[in-house]
Amino acid sequence: MRGKRTGYYLRYIKNRIRNILWQGKRTVKEQKRVVRRYPTTIQLPITYKCNFDCIMCGMHHMVTRKDLTAKELFDILCDPLFQKVEYIGVNGGEPFIKPDIVECFEAMLQACPNLKTFGVISNGFFTQKILDVLSQVKPLCEKKGVTLNLALSVDGVGKIQDMHRGREGAFEHVNETVDKILQEQKKYVDGLSVICTLTRHNIFYVNEVEAWGNEKKIDISYNIATVNVRIENEDREADFSVFSDEQARMLAQEFFYSKYIQTGEEKYFGLFLYLRDRKRYAPCPCQYNEWVTLTPDSQIGYCATHSRNLGSALETSAYEIFNGNLDYLEELKKDYCKSCSHYLYELSAEGLKQLAEDQRKNIFVRG
Repeated sequence: MRGKRTGYYLRYIKNRIRNILWQGKRTVKEQKRVVRRYPTTIQLPITYKCNFDCIMCGMHHMVTRKDLTAKELFDILCDPLFQKVEYIGVNGGEPFIKPDIVECFEAMLQACPNLKTFGVISNGFFTQKILDVLSQVKPLCEKKGVTLNLALSVDGVGKIQDMHRGREGAFEHVNETVDKILQEQKKYVDGLSVICTLTRHNIFYVNEVEAWGNEKKIDISYNIATVNVRIENEDREADFSVFSDEQARMLAQEFFYSKYIQTGEEKYFGLFLYLRDRKRYAPCPCQYNEWVTLTPDSQIGYCATHSRNLGSALETSAYEIFNGNLDYLEELKKDYCKSCSHYLYELSAEGLKQLAEDQRKNIFVRG
């Protein structure tokens, strides 16, 4: 089996490199990415408030912290830094807890002239509040030609979801939210999907999530729970990480391998390799400042997982903060990026080269 896998990896790498060469100078040029002065994506955890205590999250320490008002958010987003933003990822905490969430959407729509898409992440617990907010926000987005997508967090079916998310009834409520939206989807969102975060606890039951998603005819994407300094979960890593349980790690590794074979999506192959080698072979958009993080209390960061807070956008120009800390960006790439599983999409040319070298070393050692 190992020999077959090795042959598959090398054929895969060879075919990917052939495709890069076949596409010619345009692709080669695109591989030479440069750090941007103006990001195109904002990762916007819009509130610290949350009604859950998830096993892979430490945000319960942070729920008393102050959030930006809609007016403050508007003032920040009018900074030149955000003039080319096309996508805003709204999450939390739980965004639908925020009392002025509709006003915040209005502020984002007014302040970002090139905005094309909202991607909202919710735990789906407050069904009626979610429906009420979406029914107000959807027409506002349509007037601006902005797409509104919602992703709901489902890590297990029934008691597994309740345990994972630290709240009794968590699955019952998110299941109801999915059903209600699917009944009148055009009224609420342009796209509805599910995100499943895998830990050493729920990996044993992930096929139940697959079956539930197939029954609902709803797309599910998967990621790996990992350390995230923004949500202060470092003290929980030993409990949630698949790397702290060898059986869980191996199950997750095989799961992502099967997802790649099933879907052909390269991110799943990258996640498989990450679990196998604990190494990242894909670039991150945050490395090139394509994305920026804006925290609920106005802090600017390069990424939403490991970046320190660079400064308050209420006190200093966000553009000056973002472009005035590039030395720290280089430190971040050196210290964290190669071991981070977040935002893992297509493998890069550099990553493919490293993968080939690592694979040859393994063959040599085994030989």
